[in-house]
Amino acid sequence: MSSKKKKRKPVGVYLLIAGLAFLVSSFLSNIPTFRSVELDFRDLLFEIRGPLSVEDSPIVLIPISDEADSEIPQKYPWPTNVYAKLIENLNKAGIDVIVFDVIFDQPDQYDLKNDTLFANALKKYGNVVLAGDFREEDYEDGKSQTTLFPQQILQANNPNPVGLVDVNPNTDGAIRTYSFGTTFNNKDYYKLGIEALIIYDGISRDSVSNVDDNTSHSFLLGKHRIQKDAINSFIINYYGEEGHFPVYDFAEVIDDADYTTTMERDAGFDINAFDDPDFEEGWLYEGVFENKIAIIGATMPALKDFYKTPLMKTEINSLGEKEELLRPGYEIHAHAIQTILDGNYISRQSATTVLLLMALFSLLLVFINRFFGPVWGGISMFSFMGGYTFIVIQTFLNANLFLNLTAILLTLFAAQVGTIAYQYFVEQKEKRRIQGMFSSYVSPKLVEQMVESGTDPELGGDQVYMTAFFSDIESFSTFSEQMSPTQLVTLINEYLTSMTNILTDKGGTLDKYIGDAIVAFFGAPLPFEDHALRACIASQLMQKELNVLREKWQKDGWPDIVANMKNRIGMNTGEMITGNMGSANRFNYTMMGDNVNLAARCESGAKAFGVYNMITESTKIEAEKFGNDCVFRYLDKIVVKGRTQPVKMFEVADLRSEASQELFDCIGLYEQGMEKYLSQNWDEAINLFGKSLELEIHENNPSLILLDRAKELKKNPPGNAWDGVFVMKSK
Repeated sequence: MSSKKKKRKPVGVYLLIAGLAFLVSSFLSNIPTFRSVELDFRDLLFEIRGPLSVEDSPIVLIPISDEADSEIPQKYPWPTNVYAKLIENLNKAGIDVIVFDVIFDQPDQYDLKNDTLFANALKKYGNVVLAGDFREEDYEDGKSQTTLFPQQILQANNPNPVGLVDVNPNTDGAIRTYSFGTTFNNKDYYKLGIEALIIYDGISRDSVSNVDDNTSHSFLLGKHRIQKDAINSFIINYYGEEGHFPVYDFAEVIDDADYTTTMERDAGFDINAFDDPDFEEGWLYEGVFENKIAIIGATMPALKDFYKTPLMKTEINSLGEKEELLRPGYEIHAHAIQTILDGNYISRQSATTVLLLMALFSLLLVFINRFFGPVWGGISMFSFMGGYTFIVIQTFLNANLFLNLTAILLTLFAAQVGTIAYQYFVEQKEKRRIQGMFSSYVSPKLVEQMVESGTDPELGGDQVYMTAFFSDIESFSTFSEQMSPTQLVTLINEYLTSMTNILTDKGGTLDKYIGDAIVAFFGAPLPFEDHALRACIASQLMQKELNVLREKWQKDGWPDIVANMKNRIGMNTGEMITGNMGSANRFNYTMMGDNVNLAARCESGAKAFGVYNMITESTKIEAEKFGNDCVFRYLDKIVVKGRTQPVKMFEVADLRSEASQELFDCIGLYEQGMEKYLSQNWDEAINLFGKSLELEIHENNPSLILLDRAKELKKNPPGNAWDGVFVMKSK
């Protein structure tokens, strides 16, 4: 019998697949393409979360904009006295800190006195942070880092150190982190936002961590413990898109009674948007700058101070397409400062945790595939992907923690693909093995079913409940006497091909050819319940196919013996042994057992009843469990040679769908005669067998056999102890 158990799948191979999936996904997740995918997803998390409130934020923005440029009489770069005016007015309005995201490294191009005015304002108010940067320059002997700081007069008069404005973009060019500063010539230079908070909170520089301090996971900035993402940076928690913080026009802030804008000049009267002394109106009186941090930076497109960040503003372009707008650089400082003020830090999952999760998911998925198959593996993969993505989103929304998504998804995908690839390889290998083992005696369709079902014969012998099938050409020795060897081979090959095609089409397994004889069975190596019915149907299809062959051979001019060829078929259903049997080096998938011998006796014994298909009662009963396709006729209760127990025998007379009324009438009369025969009513039996004989289609037939036997028993009655059993004297 074919084993119902799946073949044991080696654990080691699946561990190897999990390991390879882990390694492949580890590699892929670190290449730029997938790093960008991960970063883009993190940006999407900001979109999902939406903007955060800055209602209580101390930050205000003052852009160096095209609008301001149109109101200031001198075109940009403006004379530096306007910055002095800006510092003066903001301090009048109660500003705490003024931050310039502009590097004043060149002297004023209008009048050097303007630089002096700017420097005096810096010195007077002492709450201004100027921007600086470090640049790498190429020299013959290599690269060297140089400073790009404000001109000396400004540095000398400003009590506060320069704040750095360099950016550290990710691989996709986006700004997501904010560094603490840079060490240059053994001196720490802090970032613009850090310097702004030192002034705003009155932080002693002794309570500020060194830039490259790697002894702690936090960067100390007075009362603020900034959660590091790397040794020298933290993740910026962007609160919204461009313009999320309050924005005030540069020209309006400097527009007091002492300054005339282009609009005022053209109109011929003062507006004084900052301070109108006559009406006590303007920004000064509204208190919008009181205790604030004012950040001044460029928004002019020509100055190209724009960057890709999360939560960028979108607009519809002239083509009707949605387009993201790069964020002005000075806003990056604003969001970094707000992140520190709120302590609203974002952390990342540690690399160790990511690797552990990758290993766990990889192992889990490949073993789901191992135990439950690729369908459940695929369902599990998508479930894990969806579930983990949900967890990643919720973790960010509720805990400000970035979980690595791409690496996990890659791991799940690689594990599933690797497992399917391995299972496909094994399946194809198994298919080739089974095809090599069984293709010569079972149909390709059956081989496919064996592979798909996962059943595998337990080679060496297994007990199976199935149907044995024997077929033999009547008087074949006469053929060999009247035909040349070449003709005989041609004939027998055509005959066996046609018969075998029917056999395999109905799911039968060819055991062997013995000359003209066909030995086969139904129900192994792949089990199916209706094996007896299939065998009976196959026997009738073979008889009909032989009729077609006889007509063909007659037209082709073969001898009469060929045109009149007949074959006999015997079948029996029961427990038998199947398996690969033979020597260690040469064997055959075959069957053996007493029930096999009985099937063979059915084939040879059919001649005694003048029929061409004889089966045992067990085959008839088993076939009728699964269909009413065949017409059966009870023949006799006999003891075949070599056995002691009697067996009821039946003829498979025809397929019910093609049987004639004459056949049904013949069988009806015959079976009535059989009842009289068994009750020893010999006259009635002889009468009924005589009537059925008139309807028989073959010269030698069951009606004739039983008619002669009834006449003989009438002459020599068997007595009251007779059980109706007929003992066969020959095979």
